[in-house]
Amino acid sequence: MVREFEYQGETFRVTAHGIHGHEEIFIVHIEDDGVEGGEISIDRMTEENDTTAPIEDILVMLCDKLIPQSEIKVQTPGAPFAWRQGNVVFDVHDGLQSHD
Repeated sequence: MVREFEYQGETFRVTAHGIHGHEEIFIVHIEDDGVEGGEISIDRMTEENDTTAPIEDILVMLCDKLIPQSEIKVQTPGAPFAWRQGNVVFDVHDGLQSHD
């Protein structure tokens, strides 16, 4: 899956693959001018984490680490996580991409 989401008024892009709870997840901050900024990742298969947690919770946890690490000045502190509609780039399941 490659998809954009918003958190604390900022835009991020997630690339994730694997099965629930065992994904490799990479997120990158998308700056106002569309340039890619700081990034962070987790391999849920090898790194300590709650493998039962929804991917949204893991994305928030990663953002909470990335924001201070990359010194991102968030636009709306406290704004919740939200998927950006219409910005699914690829949605892959079980290693196969479906073609309609």
